[in-house]
Amino acid sequence: MSTAPSVPIENPAMLKDTYPELQNMIRELSRRRFTDISNRSELELSDSLSPDDFIYGAHLTVIQLAAKDLRLTFKTHFNLSDVKVLTQRQSSGERSSEQIMKSSYDLFKEYSNLVAGGIAQQLHDSGTVAGISLPIATSGFNEIISSDLPRPQSYNDYWDIKGQDFSFSCSIFIEIFGTEALDQLVYNDKNLDALGGEIEIL
Repeated sequence: MSTAPSVPIENPAMLKDTYPELQNMIRELSRRRFTDISNRSELELSDSLSPDDFIYGAHLTVIQLAAKDLRLTFKTHFNLSDVKVLTQRQSSGERSSEQIMKSSYDLFKEYSNLVAGGIAQQLHDSGTVAGISLPIATSGFNEIISSDLPRPQSYNDYWDIKGQDFSFSCSIFIEIFGTEALDQLVYNDKNLDALGGEIEIL
């Protein structure tokens, strides 16, 4: 009994090649929300030079967003040595590595909340309800790479955010099961400035 040969699934496509407006919206949200939470406006965004490496730092935060026919995973990737200045206070004195890790995790989990909330608000304004998971923080070396299991209609994006004395990376993994939500999505630049919005915790 013969069987048809299996068709290999291609690696997830890059978001910019199919949905450039969505990529632009997410990256701009990532920039503005980091300015909101850190009060640092001089930021440089650039494509990650080695997107196939996947592991961008020893630590990461993960948050997921789900809407009709759309699943999105947003991650931040960082080394503590590259971001510890963001949580340094003049009165805090010398901190242990555990204290630096905790404060960095708290910062990037809240940042992830803000980015996901901004995406959900954009979808909501276009008539699509989205739910958001709670963010988690963990060691990047223990990450299970979803991109190692490519699926059709999956899209990736990877970018670096750099300031004068810090740097970290962001990545997005999107699964699109139908285009209705994206067809209705209207990129509203003015609404990117509004924090919060009606979101549902999954």
